[in-house]
Amino acid sequence: MIFVILVAAGIILIVAAGSFLIQSKKDSFEKALALAAMGNYVDSRTLIRDVLDANPSNVKANFIMAKIYAMEGDHINEARHLEKIKKIGSYDKEISEVAVSNRIADIFYQQDLFEEAVFHYSDTLLVDPDNLEANIRIGFMAIGQKEFGIADKFLSRIPDEKIKMPALLIGKGVVAAILRKGDPKPYFQKAFEEDPTSSVAGFLYSIALSRIGQHDEAIRVANSIVDVISDEYVRYTLFQFIMLEHIQKANWNEALKHARLCMETARNNGWKQELIDSDFHFALLAVSMGRLEDASEFLIEAESERVDDDRIIELANYKYQVETKRLELGKVAKSGFTPEQEISKLFNELFPVERYYEISGLKSSKSFHIKGILDDEGNKTIIDVGKIGISALDHFRTIKGVDFKNLCVKVVMALNYTVSREIPNKEGDGLNFQGLNKTDKETRALFKFRKWKDAKISDIFLRDTISQVKDLGLDKAFIIGDADFTEGARRFLADNPSRLSILYGKDLDELLKKALRTQG
Repeated sequence: MIFVILVAAGIILIVAAGSFLIQSKKDSFEKALALAAMGNYVDSRTLIRDVLDANPSNVKANFIMAKIYAMEGDHINEARHLEKIKKIGSYDKEISEVAVSNRIADIFYQQDLFEEAVFHYSDTLLVDPDNLEANIRIGFMAIGQKEFGIADKFLSRIPDEKIKMPALLIGKGVVAAILRKGDPKPYFQKAFEEDPTSSVAGFLYSIALSRIGQHDEAIRVANSIVDVISDEYVRYTLFQFIMLEHIQKANWNEALKHARLCMETARNNGWKQELIDSDFHFALLAVSMGRLEDASEFLIEAESERVDDDRIIELANYKYQVETKRLELGKVAKSGFTPEQEISKLFNELFPVERYYEISGLKSSKSFHIKGILDDEGNKTIIDVGKIGISALDHFRTIKGVDFKNLCVKVVMALNYTVSREIPNKEGDGLNFQGLNKTDKETRALFKFRKWKDAKISDIFLRDTISQVKDLGLDKAFIIGDADFTEGARRFLADNPSRLSILYGKDLDELLKKALRTQG
């Protein structure tokens, strides 16, 4: 009997001691948070560190420590303690797996550490596939890297009827347009209705209206946002669009007026290439209207800047033949040129489907390797955040000296050429090589490697490259570097497909991966 009493007493003491310890820890947590609320972060962390020194796997202590760092504004250390909770893998009602993963992901997202953000948001979706924050964030990060297929996997999980955020509507509309997956107009229309002051939503809605032939409404919406646009380049682009819409309506005087507005905007901002484009468009419209004298000054200006631009030369010749009565206005020249035919090409040249993306402003200012974390179906391909590495393109941009030269040689070889000599490069960071085709020994090419990032290739660069090819007695040129194109560059490429090959984006990434594997 005495033994039973002693055992019972022992159990009571043990339970009491445990209760005391739990209460003691609870008091420590509350005291630590109170100290942190008063700005005494050092002492508050000391209290929690004592608990963690005794038990590093204490989830509650790590959670409180993360809270203290959050109150202090030290979000990287906040994330580190939340990551410890994920490694421990123990959760409760207050500390849920979704909340922890989302908070870590949000911290990394705000720090522009997008690979890590994608990694942790993907963990959220393993637990809660319909989580709104995770799907939206990954979707937009994918759009920012032009991975529209991946973006669609995540944004499509969000029902259209539940969306009222203009930015999300714009994102879904851009993805639908680029992937040719449904009609983007309802998304842009709803975004504009939600925020009529949004110049982006209004512009995208106008373009979508134009594409289905609703030109009157497109002009109305476009005009309604002219005064709310603060970005001069967007205003210039909008004037181009309105000019084209008036052309569709055969409102030639209004079209000419907006062509002049484009010229004035380009001239006021010192945009040389845009000014030449605007000169040409104004002259093209003026000639088609029979206002030959009005076209003269601007056509001469455009021709003097682009002496080898076939379209400008054709327009100048056409104007001269009409002036000298050798050709009746509106008739086809012997070369096959007519102003009307050139005018009919303008909309698709200036506003291809890809223009939705450019106007949306959704392109990320920072490139990262989302395909190193997710496959094409949006599935996570790595299980350890420490395995996240830089992309082949980032590696290409960062390596220097002999290593960079060796990689460029491997790329030339992957393109079925051998390097015959190096050609001096005076255009910045990169290399030039001359190569000989392995199969056709008569074909020689110029290879230009450039470490571009967030750049645009202009038609001037392409024209200079072609001139260099001629001077060296070569057959064609390969330009290797990740960049977008100006509209002039796009036209020049279309006119010279056999003489110029541009390797960029996914094609360049795959080529670099192949070269890096052979380089080790």
